[in-house]
Amino acid sequence: MEEQSSLTEMFNWRKSFGVNTVMKDFDFKELNEVQKYYPQGYHGIDKEGRPIYIERLGKLDFKRLMQVTTLDRYVKYQVEDYEKTHRIRFPACSIAANRHVNRNLVILDVEGVSLKSFTRPVQNVLMQLRNINSDNYPETISQMLIINAGPGFKLLWSAIKCFLDPETESKIQVIGNKYQTKLLEMIHKSELPNFLGGSCNCKLEGGCLRSDKGPWKDISIA
Repeated sequence: MEEQSSLTEMFNWRKSFGVNTVMKDFDFKELNEVQKYYPQGYHGIDKEGRPIYIERLGKLDFKRLMQVTTLDRYVKYQVEDYEKTHRIRFPACSIAANRHVNRNLVILDVEGVSLKSFTRPVQNVLMQLRNINSDNYPETISQMLIINAGPGFKLLWSAIKCFLDPETESKIQVIGNKYQTKLLEMIHKSELPNFLGGSCNCKLEGGCLRSDKGPWKDISIA
């Protein structure tokens, strides 16, 4: 009964939010500006063929971000990207790997993040996205590597992790600034951006986090 109720809520949310047509209807024309103030995006695959999502939380400038977009549009962009991952990225990675791929690897760069970084507006948008993700796109993260974790973030993490369920916490590894060995264990150097110790810079696309590099860009797979 509870599972049926959750499915009903998810279908109702998709209908009210316009999720089924968001990839066709929504034009996030301010994406390049948004990327300046909150760098994030998919880039490449790991050694198991899973798409890699990278977010540079330490470079978030929330005030300027809200000058180039609105909270509602930013959330809609994230939902559009969730849909793109499920409808396009995962199927393309499955074809490329010749096996079913339905989870991604997340790299969260928290250099410079501390308790002061998490103002109430930042908390609100992150919580809204977390709820949308957990309620409507569950079980899509295979592992999350939190890198460049300094003393300020580690203090924050101590407060956050007590709210996580054990299964979610088991997928998360917090690493300081000596993270490159771990990343290269899981990702080929050519698939890793140079700012994380890899050899890729996606110069023609304006940088790795703007390139959306991956098998989903391969014309033969598409």
